Amino acid sequence: MIRVVEHLPLPLAHIVIEDVQVDIARLNDPTLQASRYQDPTRLDENLRIACLMRDGYQCQSCHKRETRLEAHHLVFRQHGGKDTLSNLLTLCESCHHRVHEGKITLAVTGVSGHLDHIAQRSMQGKAHLYATLEQGISLTTLFGYQTAIWRKHLDLPKAHDVDALCIATYGTGEVIPWQQDRFYQVRFRPRRTRRHYHDLPRKGQGRVRYQVNSELEGFRKGDVVRVKGTFVKQINSIYSDGYLAFPRVKGEPSKARPKDCVLLERGTTMLWKRMAG
Repeated sequence: MIRVVEHLPLPLAHIVIEDVQVDIARLNDPTLQASRYQDPTRLDENLRIACLMRDGYQCQSCHKRETRLEAHHLVFRQHGGKDTLSNLLTLCESCHHRVHEGKITLAVTGVSGHLDHIAQRSMQGKAHLYATLEQGISLTTLFGYQTAIWRKHLDLPKAHDVDALCIATYGTGEVIPWQQDRFYQVRFRPRRTRRHYHDLPRKGQGRVRYQVNSELEGFRKGDVVRVKGTFVKQINSIYSDGYLAFPRVKGEPSKARPKDCVLLERGTTMLWKRMAG
């Protein structure tokens, strides 16, 4: 997203980003506004919801689903247990009471921190994204449910480009006609594949490189070319038989000889394409 903003060939005055699907804090209090978000109980609710989601909304002792579920501290708070996702486990109300009464002993001493690390990296990445984009450009956010409300109010279909239009106009209330030919699609293409070798060694050859042909008559993977004076294509790969290969599009060539191509842009990793109406 940062790369798209940096290379966008249009002036930007404001950025609007859609955040999570629901505002968990406002589920408990629809009137919640501004500084009231600092209420410390919000952290507990976030942790409880995250714990239940991670465990599939199922008691991890009796495996019931359609019942009241609670987040249990594996290491009790009075024993120094922390309010972290790795120290929580989903239990139904009955099993939770029985654990604290000593009638049930859980066969777990902790929960893998793998998902915790993913969530932590996501939050760090989001904070970095916001801080970077805000440098010189004003930025606001809205929740997914707000996008849905505005889309339904405008009676528009559920689609990515429609959501983008609704996100951009939610704050102003401006009604802009949904015309697909006004949208551009951004595609990313790495300069080289991450796969360096074929999975299995070949007899008498050992490990064989996956991407054998890196250049052909001055053309490289990722270059944008004009084919036969008409089609603008990006080179996907280079075949050993002397052809440049392109993404398959009906009615357009999927490959061509270098002599039929003219270089337009060298090794770009981002391709803009105007969407057809």
